[in-house]
Amino acid sequence: MVQDGERTSVDDCGAASVRQVGRQVGQQVERQGEGASIAERLDRFFDELHRIDVAFADYGRRLGLSDSTMCVLDYLNDHDGVSQREICDYTMLPRQTVNNVISSFMDQGYIRFGESEGDRRVKTVWFTESGRRYCNALIAPERGAEYRAMSELDPDLRDAMIRGMEIFGREFRRQLRAVKL
Repeated sequence: MVQDGERTSVDDCGAASVRQVGRQVGQQVERQGEGASIAERLDRFFDELHRIDVAFADYGRRLGLSDSTMCVLDYLNDHDGVSQREICDYTMLPRQTVNNVISSFMDQGYIRFGESEGDRRVKTVWFTESGRRYCNALIAPERGAEYRAMSELDPDLRDAMIRGMEIFGREFRRQLRAVKL
């Protein structure tokens, strides 16, 4: 299927039909006078988020790493000492996928397991010294790109962007919880 000059597959979470429904709802809201071109703004918003995700995935592929490995590394970079369940919850990756990534890191000597302070049955994941160096070598350039991109924005625009995301996210979650199933 071709949409807006780009190839789209229906497997992309039913993106074509989802966008059609979204546009219909957006048109209803617009008819009520509550915002011109909401559907187009949502398209632009989610398309840009997708392009950011693609850039992150492309960076990982250039390093020879899977998206899953990059997601786990990125999370562990800021959350050393978490359980595999916490990694799964945050990254939304399946347990088996996270376990495979963690097992690979263990085989390479990048991580060690520890015991959770709250529950000794729960194993926590900690970087070894070589694992921390490995992670920093891969994640630091990506984080540097994030910081440089953000620094290109006017401080007022940065604040407005973050505040807008917080408000939209909160309202979206509220609206989604209210959907009758």
